[in-house]
Amino acid sequence: MTSDSWHLRQAVPGDEPILRALRLQALSEDPDAFGSRYDRELARTTADWQRWLSPGATFILDAPGGANGLVAGQLDAADPTVAHLMAMWVHPAIRGAGAADQLVAAVIAWAASADAQTVRLDVFRANTRARHFYQRLGFRETGHTTVHETDGRVEARMERPVRPQ
Repeated sequence: MTSDSWHLRQAVPGDEPILRALRLQALSEDPDAFGSRYDRELARTTADWQRWLSPGATFILDAPGGANGLVAGQLDAADPTVAHLMAMWVHPAIRGAGAADQLVAAVIAWAASADAQTVRLDVFRANTRARHFYQRLGFRETGHTTVHETDGRVEARMERPVRPQ
């Protein structure tokens, strides 16, 4: 599948079933890439998914066979100059074709429109493919890490300026 085959768009109210399906598929395909669990996301109500859409921006990658990727952005509650990139996922069938680049670019553009200066994300240290991908896009590790109490996995924080310097 090529980039001509998909369309990137911002999610809107009414997209809750698509968001839910994408999130569940992401957790089925790549359970170790996320801090959440399948059963937790499965239990979310429509109102929960509506709240997911409201504080920031969620982008969906539509393709002929259905939605194949998503990413969310949200401004930091304590520092609105920081935008968080979250829930990034691309279907395995289109990885390496530029879809992930487009999703991240959408969050960066949204962050710029919200006057954020920095885009921040947390990625599991063991997920070397994702870490290298983000590094290629200008993200750098900050040295801040978080250890998940439930399983001991370590997340590394990465950031990049919204506008390259």
